[in-house]
Amino acid sequence: MAAGALADALLPRRLRYRIAAVAAAVLLLVFAAMLAGADHLGRRQADLLTADRLGPQIARILRDCERALATGGPVVAALPATDGEALQARWQPGPEPGVPKRWRSLPVPLAGEGGPRSALVAVDGGTVQGFTAPLPRDGDLETGLAALSTALARELRPARLMFELSDGSWLELSSPRYWRARATPVEIGLTVAALMGAALALALWSAGLLARPVERLAEAVARSSDPLKPEPLPRQGPQEVAALADTMHQTRVALCDMLEGRTRLLAAISHDLRSPVTRLRLRTEFIDDEALRAKFLSDLDDMQEMITSILDFLVEDVMREEVEVVSFSSLLQSLCDDYADMGMPVDFAAPAPLEFETVRTVFGGAGGRVSFEQYRPLLLRGRPRSLRRAFANLIENAVKYGVWAAVSVHADSHEVVVEIVDDGPGIPEDRMADVMKPFVRLEPSRNRQTGGSGLGLAIVKSIIDAHQGRIEMSNCLRGGLRVRVTLPRLL
Repeated sequence: MAAGALADALLPRRLRYRIAAVAAAVLLLVFAAMLAGADHLGRRQADLLTADRLGPQIARILRDCERALATGGPVVAALPATDGEALQARWQPGPEPGVPKRWRSLPVPLAGEGGPRSALVAVDGGTVQGFTAPLPRDGDLETGLAALSTALARELRPARLMFELSDGSWLELSSPRYWRARATPVEIGLTVAALMGAALALALWSAGLLARPVERLAEAVARSSDPLKPEPLPRQGPQEVAALADTMHQTRVALCDMLEGRTRLLAAISHDLRSPVTRLRLRTEFIDDEALRAKFLSDLDDMQEMITSILDFLVEDVMREEVEVVSFSSLLQSLCDDYADMGMPVDFAAPAPLEFETVRTVFGGAGGRVSFEQYRPLLLRGRPRSLRRAFANLIENAVKYGVWAAVSVHADSHEVVVEIVDDGPGIPEDRMADVMKPFVRLEPSRNRQTGGSGLGLAIVKSIIDAHQGRIEMSNCLRGGLRVRVTLPRLL
């Protein structure tokens, strides 16, 4: 989630424009496909409505051919010049014209004066249904052929009409415009849907191709690394991403240099303050007034504790400690036992034993629940010294402000969860986030008797963040504060 939000923030404007251009191109492609489909359907419907116009032309050609045979003239010469797209005629003196293998033929009866008694219909592929030309009461041949032409056009497949003339020759008619293969509405819908799916896939792939370098850059930025030695960011991708990676790396290096310089300066100042504090402590011993000497020593103790806390916060670098496999249960239990040995009310609840559900198989066995009572070490990868210090601060806060501390831990295969509950006054809801900041205290008087330096929880947060964990605080219903720490088992 954090990497995705960072990718949105880092996405260069030019890449946004490119992604928008790809999306616009895909939308135009889909729109063009829909327009083409609509135009195809419109043309097909128009042809279906006008296919009956071939009826009078076919009847006229048939009568001219029969008239030529009766007068002894050539039939070919009797064929009029016809529209090459609307109707094509071919005369064959021999036997019945053959059709390709995939074609199917069917005889159709006709009626009308001056024409043949039957026609042979041939259709490309599939099965040929019965073609029956409607015969009008007056036996009009033109009307019958018009209905036959419309029926062939509705087949949406290539078709031919063959007529046997009086001398045994054959006249074959075809129409590249009306009697041809066409897509059905279902096929057009499936084609448009396929084009839309392909366009959507292309858009998603293109957007991912453009955004993937930015996502890799965001993941590299969000990935935990040594804050004092930032690693170079990946430069794969468009030129804008490479330039952005270089700029961000230079900014990180400059920030790290500034923070390191500030840390060294504050650490040096705090370290140098120890010598004057030591000299003041020695001189305080020569004060004769015991009450005044006690006040001076108390102030010097507070100053010494404050200096020590600041040095620990500034010098402590969690990332410097090596990562190793830690027996977390042992670490936490030993810490709680140490506090208990010092007389502090700290209770530790070990993780619950593992339980599994068994099932019956083909090899036997009965279903039920199996519990393993063995000790659970809860191994995880982390920095043991830093983890011990973080939980020590949390337990000390619970005992100091909440009288006692109840520590419990449970885990699954991915993470370990620790809860520390006390019986104190809790924290106001609007101050939950503030207590994690350095030098922030809920008690504004800055009295050392009522609180520390305000660095304990800040140190805890820095350690938990370095382990890619989460720390959450909430007030209990019965009173007191609950601190919940979640740590991943693989760092």
